[in-house]
Amino acid sequence: MPIVTVNREVCIPWTEGHGAPNLSVRYLGKGLRREESRGYEEASDWGSEHYRVRTSEDNGRTWSDWIPVRGNWPSREGLVKSEYPSACCHDPASGRIVQSVFQRFLIGEEGAEAIQRRWRTGQQTYFDHGYWQTSSDEGRTWTDPRQRRYEEGPCLAPGETPSEEYLRTNQMYAGYTAIATREGTILFPVAESPVAITDRGQSETVHGVRCFIGKWNPEAEDYCWEVSQPITVPHRISGRGLQEPDIAELKDGRLLLEMRGSSVAVEQEWKGKTESPGRRWISLSSEGGRTWSMVTDLRYDTGEQFYSPSSLARLLRHSRTGKLYWFGNITPTPPDGGLPRYPLYMAELDETIPAIRKHTLTVIDDYDRGHDSAKIQLSNFGVLEDRETGVIELYMTRYGERESHWLHADAYKYTITLGND
Repeated sequence: MPIVTVNREVCIPWTEGHGAPNLSVRYLGKGLRREESRGYEEASDWGSEHYRVRTSEDNGRTWSDWIPVRGNWPSREGLVKSEYPSACCHDPASGRIVQSVFQRFLIGEEGAEAIQRRWRTGQQTYFDHGYWQTSSDEGRTWTDPRQRRYEEGPCLAPGETPSEEYLRTNQMYAGYTAIATREGTILFPVAESPVAITDRGQSETVHGVRCFIGKWNPEAEDYCWEVSQPITVPHRISGRGLQEPDIAELKDGRLLLEMRGSSVAVEQEWKGKTESPGRRWISLSSEGGRTWSMVTDLRYDTGEQFYSPSSLARLLRHSRTGKLYWFGNITPTPPDGGLPRYPLYMAELDETIPAIRKHTLTVIDDYDRGHDSAKIQLSNFGVLEDRETGVIELYMTRYGERESHWLHADAYKYTITLGND
């Protein structure tokens, strides 16, 4: 039965001559200070050169002027650089916001072309790294970024051209989410970190997930960091490894990682068949995120399996109901890699298993055959709870909604109101 009511409205309409608009909204700190960023998707996984940011001190009633921010840098010595802030969380132990910064170097003159070359050939055409920084004034100012590292390798000085060794060590895709735990730590999961494994007697390198665990040291006025064991599955389980992890602390203190997989392989060296038809993947930790259980598929509380494409999902703990909610795509038949990406569902999690409570599945949006293109993707979104009203806000660009081009799409705000509990 539906657990919410949903209202959808266009937030940024697509206009001729532009790529698809996108936006993200987040709180900075523990109060009502919001930040909104907007940009344009010019090609698959490639944004416009500049994006804009504004802030609100009163939960979105009034806003500052827009500030342009550079996201992409011109080609230099055969490399293009892209850099954006990603996950952040407020740490009660330090009173600071801790933020990840995502950095990508792409080979060639055009970043969008390098990304497409990766999907066509399976060869590595870009290199991702993660940085972190803190703010003690709710995001008004930030410390200089410092690199996240899980292995030996050179660092990169500001303005320096990266060496081959720098590009190939400490690779990671900075995640979208982070949490502060009851243990007094903060956790930032990252993905697409190369890990050598042996599966059925054969060696292979897969994309794994790691968690960076930070703890504030008052004497040093700085963070001490640990890195978890890598969390992996072989290519036969997920052809693109584990990606886009989300993390939550369960009521019993365990930590839950929810991750994206794929039934299609893109690595050039992998020629085998992926056994999984398309699932969501989870792992649990009872040791503060330092070690993790064997990866298993997320299921319904009835024990039934379900199909899901290679797309992101989100977890949200609601402050008023106390419940943990899951947002993501579930398909009636096995997906082909990342498609189709509809419907978009919301559901409660049974935290004791953990599993999706099947009877709470509620459609947030779906393919409208009377108006939408068959290429519709209901998958690139962010969620937050309004700290004053308890209403859930979901922001999503409906890529592929128009027949003319998949980037001819509007950005929407979904207002999700919970039912009476």
